[in-house]
Amino acid sequence: MPKSLTPDAVPEYREAVPATVPWRELALFVGITFLGITAVALAWAAFGEFDDESDALLFGGVGMFTPAAGLVLTAVITGDIRTPRRWLASTGLIPATPWRRHVAYLAIGLALPLLLLALTLGIGVVAGVYEPGRPFPFDALAAELTANLLTFLPLLVLMFGEEWGWGYLLPRLLPLGVWPGVLLSGLIWGLFHAPLTLQGYLYPNLPGLLGTLLFTVGSVLLGCLMAWIRMESGSLWPAVALHGSSNLLANPIPAVIGTATDPANANVHTSLPGSWPSWIAMAIVIGALALTGRYRWK
Repeated sequence: MPKSLTPDAVPEYREAVPATVPWRELALFVGITFLGITAVALAWAAFGEFDDESDALLFGGVGMFTPAAGLVLTAVITGDIRTPRRWLASTGLIPATPWRRHVAYLAIGLALPLLLLALTLGIGVVAGVYEPGRPFPFDALAAELTANLLTFLPLLVLMFGEEWGWGYLLPRLLPLGVWPGVLLSGLIWGLFHAPLTLQGYLYPNLPGLLGTLLFTVGSVLLGCLMAWIRMESGSLWPAVALHGSSNLLANPIPAVIGTATDPANANVHTSLPGSWPSWIAMAIVIGALALTGRYRWK
């Protein structure tokens, strides 16, 4: 394993990458997390509606905290929680960069999904699957962004529930190598949504297996970007900002400023990360980061 990935190569507060993959610990974490999200998905199907916004906030919010619950329970069972500062640092909660640099990465996390959405919609227009409003509805866009920003911080706590778990998972997979660890982390994140997507969540008009495949591909790609900002910043919080910006700021915009030419399957063509145009947009950014050597643990 490269020296830059060994525990001795980083300060004590950054001891997040073990010498070898702790498979037993990760199996426990993944098992608890997946059992949790499956229970939430079954409860949602039995007592709620997948297309109801209040049910999405209730059941979806609980579901997004299952990785955090898996992390805490795993730490209790393995005893990691007995060294709280080291444990919190190893999950990215304590930033390992100066505050000015940290703020810069938070800003990048907020802005990147909006850039990706612009690329996604541009690709959609060229491909003929999306039509922007004519004249362009600048007022509607400004109103939507303002409204979303007002609810951004309160709802960001839901993204924290997921990212705390994935921020714990990623460094523990990096002994496999940076790219195997990043891709496997993204795959696990994508499959985490399977109990929901198999029932039609996000893609109600597609077969469940196809919807799961589409969202898993998108999750791997977006997971590569969240892994990059997690490694580059040495902190969990920019990844939380990126995830929150994707869900809360970027994804509501396409329906406000235009229309998908196939409205029944709009998520296939306009959503981030679940649409094929967004895969191209994310691949472009990932390729640029990879070619400039940005994928490394700092």
